[in-house]
Amino acid sequence: MKRMTRYTLILLCMMSAHCAFAQLPADLSDLEKSGLQTLAQNPDLVNDAAAKALAVIKQKNPPVYNFIRDLNVKFKTFQANNLPPGLGFSYQYNNSWTNNTKTGDHIFSQSFNLNFDGNVAFKKVYNPVNFLESKFVYSGVFIWGGSAKKNTPAEIIQLHKADNALFDANDAKNAAERAKALDEGAKFVTLSNQYFAGLSGNVAYESNQDFSKTQFVPGLLLNLGIKPWKKDGALRWFNLPDYPFALLRWLSGTDANFELSRASFPSALMGLDYVLPGQDSLRKAATGALDPFTRVRFEGAFKTKAAVVLDQVIWFSADYRWYHQLAASQALINAHIDHFNYFTCNLSSSNGFFVSYSYGQLPFDKQKDSVYGLGFKYDFGNWNK
Repeated sequence: MKRMTRYTLILLCMMSAHCAFAQLPADLSDLEKSGLQTLAQNPDLVNDAAAKALAVIKQKNPPVYNFIRDLNVKFKTFQANNLPPGLGFSYQYNNSWTNNTKTGDHIFSQSFNLNFDGNVAFKKVYNPVNFLESKFVYSGVFIWGGSAKKNTPAEIIQLHKADNALFDANDAKNAAERAKALDEGAKFVTLSNQYFAGLSGNVAYESNQDFSKTQFVPGLLLNLGIKPWKKDGALRWFNLPDYPFALLRWLSGTDANFELSRASFPSALMGLDYVLPGQDSLRKAATGALDPFTRVRFEGAFKTKAAVVLDQVIWFSADYRWYHQLAASQALINAHIDHFNYFTCNLSSSNGFFVSYSYGQLPFDKQKDSVYGLGFKYDFGNWNK
């Protein structure tokens, strides 16, 4: 039993690839410690091992592979306020079945989506973001614009060259060359601005890590977005969050000119939920009951390329969430569980390493926390991209 526990812990450290920042067991040998430190400094070893395992699964059991390929996992150490460092992981799973209908320049996209999202600590008491969400969503999205201008024969030749360079970069797993090929191809594609608005109906199950607090949440979401693809259009200058990163890309030589990203325009969604609490000791202590309630929610998201450093593409992403219960009682207001807001941002490299910072409180969190995260990300099914 001791050996099984010991090597299970070593395996978890190997998968998380950040043991240099976590406290190693005192009874590990120098050789074992050296091996774990080597893994922490060489995440490609973990990438290659996982890639080979997934390649076998893809070949021998395609249905299993098709299910797990959209699972993205971040193994990490996170620390909040005065709590000890917590070893654990966050996960995201997004799988969708989509049907598009095109009429002229307009597209109506219908999709069924299965989404899972959450943070898990190996010791739950050290989990500062104790909120898991599992949901099924039907979405209908109307899309306008994004039409491409017809290319000249000379431009088509250049596009083929860019496509070949992109293929070579993917084959060599060279993220910097891949980004360069994408940028080169974009020079010969002229698109109009694109706008989209979607209405979604979702059924969600929300809980904390050990499911001692749960609630069932049907709701409606309105999703709005813009993509200022037009190169000489004024709309791209309203991509306000991208200004510091455009400057960084220019100063670092990632971009030849100061250029705002047209793909990274922020998106937003607004929703109305009807919440049916299942278990919630804090809410029951405050009100004496677990009555259903209505809440509104808002979420804004942003992601952009920050720079290319040592052939690694560095991405910045940010997300803000806000929840507010309508007609909340004074008891809920006094207990500070009538509304929640949460902000997180993340810097991640194309080889999987990331650092993150979060502040705020999600449903079921006991208090607002400042949380620092450091770890390694692996996108199952995307190992060959």
